[in-house]
Amino acid sequence: MFPCRGKSATTQMNDLIADIEKCGVQPGMIWLDIEVNPSGGCGWGSDYSSNCQYVQELVSAGKAKGKVIGIYSSEYEWETVMGSRYACTAVSSEALWYAHYDNNPSFSDYGSTAFGGWSKPSIKQYEGDKTECGCGVDLNYY
Repeated sequence: MFPCRGKSATTQMNDLIADIEKCGVQPGMIWLDIEVNPSGGCGWGSDYSSNCQYVQELVSAGKAKGKVIGIYSSEYEWETVMGSRYACTAVSSEALWYAHYDNNPSFSDYGSTAFGGWSKPSIKQYEGDKTECGCGVDLNYY
């Protein structure tokens, strides 16, 4: 889910879950994509504690519906949205899927790129914009 900061966190999560379930899908996990959102009315503000609270609200809303929530971001994006790579540790108990395009399918880099209070990641996106079997993909390690 690519959150739109200009909309209610709870309403956005509830709408997403309703739309997914309407299609007969029961996702194993819902990933929150915490990156700069250039869409009109959806950008993150400079009140970093409010941004953190918003992510916490998204997580709480998903969990209230019985869903498992994970966070997708990168050190750069997290710092941009939260004000510091060390900020917003409140969601660090959720799974982390982080992006670091170093073409290295391992977590060996995470010590130097750690952010948000996570001690270890679950998934690493290590290469983007690849073509495999004629399809555009990003490569991930887990």
